[in-house]
Amino acid sequence: MSEDRKLSINLPIYMVEEIEDNCRKRGQQRNVFLLEAIKFYLKELKKEEVRNNLRDGYKKMAGLNQQLADEGLSSECYSYLCYEQRLVECEKVGSKKG
Repeated sequence: MSEDRKLSINLPIYMVEEIEDNCRKRGQQRNVFLLEAIKFYLKELKKEEVRNNLRDGYKKMAGLNQQLADEGLSSECYSYLCYEQRLVECEKVGSKKG
């Protein structure tokens, strides 16, 4: 069983009226509406924190990712060059036979 604590907050009148209007439309108590609104907001804050952490991580890893990509490209180019050299050698051998 969870323990509850009562909070008292001051809100602008227009906001209180908007909350009460939404509660009437939904047939919901203010307390339930506010609890759901706070849960939603806290969930969004956590999502934003995760997005920020991911963005920061990607920025920190950008240099390493670029280095790895360059190494991979360099490796592919070298492999392609070796392949072409072998093809040329095979063509030379084939033309000598024919």
